[in-house]
Amino acid sequence: MEFIKIIFHKLIFKVLLFSLILCQDFIPNNNSTLNYTQIFFKWPQIINSHSYQLNFNNQDLSQSIEYETNNNSIIIDHFEWDSMYSWSVCGLDESNNIIDCYENMNFSIIQLPANYPENVNILEFNESQYLSGVTLLDYESLGFSVVLDQNANPIWVANNSNFNNSKIWSTQFLSNGNIVGFGPGIGYELNLDSDIVFQTDDSFGVHHQFYKTNNNTYFFIDAEIQFHPCPNECEPEYPDIIPWQGDKFIEIDELGNILWEWSTFDYLTLNEYNPYWVERYMIQWNFGGSPEFDWTHSNSVYFDEEEEIVYVSIRNLSRIVAIDYNTKEILWHIGDSNFMEEVFFDNNFNFSHQHSAQITSDKNIIFFDNGRFNNPEQSRCVEIEVDDSYQNATLVWEHILPESMVSLSRGECDRLSNGNTLITAGRTGNVLELNDQNEILWHLNVTNSLEVPATIYRSERIYNLYPNIFSFQINNLKGEYGNYFISNNIDNSINFTIYNQGWSNQIFKYQFLDEANNLLYESDINIQSNSHEDINLNLDDIYGLIKLNIFSISNPNNNQVIIFNNFILGDTNNDEEINIQDIVVLINLILNDENYIDSGDLNGDGGINIVDIINLIMIIIGF
Repeated sequence: MEFIKIIFHKLIFKVLLFSLILCQDFIPNNNSTLNYTQIFFKWPQIINSHSYQLNFNNQDLSQSIEYETNNNSIIIDHFEWDSMYSWSVCGLDESNNIIDCYENMNFSIIQLPANYPENVNILEFNESQYLSGVTLLDYESLGFSVVLDQNANPIWVANNSNFNNSKIWSTQFLSNGNIVGFGPGIGYELNLDSDIVFQTDDSFGVHHQFYKTNNNTYFFIDAEIQFHPCPNECEPEYPDIIPWQGDKFIEIDELGNILWEWSTFDYLTLNEYNPYWVERYMIQWNFGGSPEFDWTHSNSVYFDEEEEIVYVSIRNLSRIVAIDYNTKEILWHIGDSNFMEEVFFDNNFNFSHQHSAQITSDKNIIFFDNGRFNNPEQSRCVEIEVDDSYQNATLVWEHILPESMVSLSRGECDRLSNGNTLITAGRTGNVLELNDQNEILWHLNVTNSLEVPATIYRSERIYNLYPNIFSFQINNLKGEYGNYFISNNIDNSINFTIYNQGWSNQIFKYQFLDEANNLLYESDINIQSNSHEDINLNLDDIYGLIKLNIFSISNPNNNQVIIFNNFILGDTNNDEEINIQDIVVLINLILNDENYIDSGDLNGDGGINIVDIINLIMIIIGF
């Protein structure tokens, strides 16, 4: 009876742990509410399946969709907003006969925001040269972010209810599957469901950019106020000492600790200012209140991790600065020499009030020149090469936007992986993709019903919503969901396959744990995007209930788990030996009509009877 108690306790453990990981086994979770229409589905393997068949029905059964896949996961993007669906999956053998099916599960997709723009159109499209993928962008003027497919259909929209003042402007899609952005005063990392993974605390006032590095640190801009003399342009009736608003560029770790900071007050002089913004200060003062002199108004920070250089864009000085990360000294700056005490280059390239300075793969600086106050006011993308000695700067490329796309604020230029350039034309509601001949390949235009453009702050091209998704199958697994097992008589091996179905290369860690979650073994493997790796292991003396836990190192919370019983067939008392005591246990199970155990079913007929006893005797005596 003691053995039966052991079996009972193991079953209790299995049931409890099974209930805990149910939500990890089926993706999306049953009865989920989703804010995207491109959906990753994953389910537990059905033993001996050659392929899987999925069936989907919407709420009123007016739409039925069927898919087939060889793996126990798939991405599907043919769903509608404001809809409810049920789905089921069946395992098929090589003859397409159904082996087994899981019960129906359900999910719903939210409505698009009530203020979603009425006119989201593609005006030009050259599919042969377009960089395949979808585009993350924010409707800044509307307060939320979206991902659009190549035909401008939304496939993801941020759920604003989780964010400060119900606003989020997403600007970066990470290889771990999360998204980075900011709202009023706060920087966020969020997952696809808009759940907040990380946010800055109240001691910071994030503005214009929140950016995550490959080192898992965050850079952002925070305004800084100091009181200094009113510049020479101030009239006598204005205060002698006024608040100057400069900026700090800050790096923090995942715990919020400051790792690096650089203040404009420490490295620029108070003689470096734009008189126009002094005039604006005086105008605001005349209207009453206590305005700040908007000295720098920085709008981007970018960290080149290879070169260890921080690039910042200071809008109100029309200046881009390259900063040595280690010494914090200015390596060079470029821009309007009228507001500089030290000039590094002869050519200032005549840009004004620029946005989003970043580095191309060639280490050139690329940015959006708003052209504010230039004559004529023209907006353009600019790419500049600075030589290694920081002595010469050369215009490599530019694209001047038409008058209809002049944006005196906002804007971005991204160099894409195929050499094309993605241009966000700020307040005009236009996003363009150009080839290296400056030909328009894709033109997105967004307006409301009154033809008023939506302001678009930043945009980014990604392949799809899933850089970091995977599934796995144990190839020598037996049993069924909730009662998996591996029975080995000789080598005690496990063979499993991890499928990296994301568009980013990932390092996956796999762990084996016992009933008490003690780590028994772990290792990792690097798997290229959209590929798989087979893993063969000898489990040595690891027996009993085992939990296999798999996750990518870049996102440990996105883990997948399977529980299985690993035993020697015939070892009915779990002492890792086969002997006369196992025959006694089998006899007691039959005589007392006790619970079925997998290790006692030697002939695999799904029951325990005299044939199993005979087979066990034959093993013991060596036949």
